[in-house]
Amino acid sequence: MEYPFVSVVAGIRNEEKFIEECIESLLHLDYPQGSYEIIIVDGMSTDKTRDLIQKYPVRLLLNEKKNVAAARNLGVEHSRGDFVAFTDGDCKVDPLWLKTLVIEMKNAPDDVACVGGPNLIFDTDPAFGRVVGYAQETFLGSGGSAQSNNSTKKHYVASLPNCNAMYRKNTIVEAGYFDERFVLGQDGDLNYRINKIGYKFLYIPEAKVLHHRRGTLKSFSVRMFKYGMWMGELFKKHGEFVRWYAFLPSIAIAFAVLSLIVSIVYPAPIMVLLVLMALYFVLVFVTSLQVIYKMKSKYGLFTLLVIPVQHITYGLGFMYSFANSLLLSKDRSLSDI
Repeated sequence: MEYPFVSVVAGIRNEEKFIEECIESLLHLDYPQGSYEIIIVDGMSTDKTRDLIQKYPVRLLLNEKKNVAAARNLGVEHSRGDFVAFTDGDCKVDPLWLKTLVIEMKNAPDDVACVGGPNLIFDTDPAFGRVVGYAQETFLGSGGSAQSNNSTKKHYVASLPNCNAMYRKNTIVEAGYFDERFVLGQDGDLNYRINKIGYKFLYIPEAKVLHHRRGTLKSFSVRMFKYGMWMGELFKKHGEFVRWYAFLPSIAIAFAVLSLIVSIVYPAPIMVLLVLMALYFVLVFVTSLQVIYKMKSKYGLFTLLVIPVQHITYGLGFMYSFANSLLLSKDRSLSDI
């Protein structure tokens, strides 16, 4: 088989803890050495990340805008391949990752723009990070997305996260590149636009990437709030939900607040709220049992905290996006939010 030339791009910033692990995995891919390049786009790191990168035979580009969307655009613009594969600086790719993606892309119909695989958990991550990872593999944690729940079947999906994805470069160009106003959710936005053109996304379970998870409750909460906020921005941009479940946490929060207010006069809403909360926590408890089984550890009980925190912070972030009308300005960068 003749292997096409592929450009592998990783947009990073302040990844001194994991960047060497990432680059080492990319350098040791089971793929012809002369048939791929590694492009690391650094967002003006303030730690030792850049010094570590310069030890390796990779192309280093500087991203003065600092955000990931701009990094990926720079990578695409400087890429030499007709195919561009993306991963992140806190990821470790499987040795067969690139070969698997290339073979599947070559065998796929012409309307497949992107192939990608699961987002797996490091067994060596802190317990809280592993709980987050396993919780997000459940339906309550991911809404059933294939790349999060680690489906074992190859099938078409609505979107693929760019920690594990390979595109036909021409489809990125045709869709207008990544929207650099988006600090998070830029891959979902690009994939939405590519879908609207008529292209498809194919999930490949054998194309594996390990991804480090947030190790503390604070960092996880902040991340989820920002995800919710940027999902709200996606809705405002396109006028429809990029993901079907995006609005549910916000509706639940609004209903809870409204029920508490109305219950001062009418007790019925608070009774309905209590019943719904009981059902919700039954589902969360069942989810925690799933996580305990997967982890084979009592730490899975932290799921009882992780899932509600995820839903609440995500919902608040989504609501904040609509409360802050300035975020939609077309001529203003959102990178500082």
